[in-house]
Amino acid sequence: MTATPLLIVFARALHPGQVKTRLIPGFGADGALQIYQQLLWQTFAAAEAFPGDVQLWLDKPDAQLQQEAAARGWSCFLQEGEELGERMAGALSRGLSLTSRALLIGSDCLLLDQSYFEQALNVLDHTPVVFGASEDGGYVLLGSSQVSLWSAGRFSGVRFGGPHALQDSRSCFTPEQTRVLPPLWDVDEPEDVARARSSGLLPPVTFS
Repeated sequence: MTATPLLIVFARALHPGQVKTRLIPGFGADGALQIYQQLLWQTFAAAEAFPGDVQLWLDKPDAQLQQEAAARGWSCFLQEGEELGERMAGALSRGLSLTSRALLIGSDCLLLDQSYFEQALNVLDHTPVVFGASEDGGYVLLGSSQVSLWSAGRFSGVRFGGPHALQDSRSCFTPEQTRVLPPLWDVDEPEDVARARSSGLLPPVTFS
């Protein structure tokens, strides 16, 4: 086992109509895909500043994203499991078999940066699970330093994708096992896209 921390990035394959589905009514399938790609490239940029190793975990094979990972020297894996909680637990279990601290992020938050990663890693020096909260009641980051916590059913019953995700996920542990970082916000709804653009974090969608 190494002391070098690990960042796990969860991403979806670049298939129109299968990413950012809540944006499709307003932007179309191609527009939603383009927004997702913009989010993903910025997530990759943040990951490149991570003080450790990086792995990309895809929901389905995607040649372009596998090449992007290889170009950055990252390992690439496929997520395993039916539910999101099972897939995250599996990735963390595998990661923590290799290192003493692992963080897992998605690709929807434009505010993740090296400082936030370092805050999370510092928490893991004395607490086995850390969450990076999001304003909508979910979370943008999950980290751990204890491999034995990550059985496949750890997050059984958690209501992901809504305002109860963080609360439900924390309830899967004892109170002293978790700590929550200050909330950030992610891009899920059309109003989030508008917020990101008005903040200068997301360029307009362009069509060729």
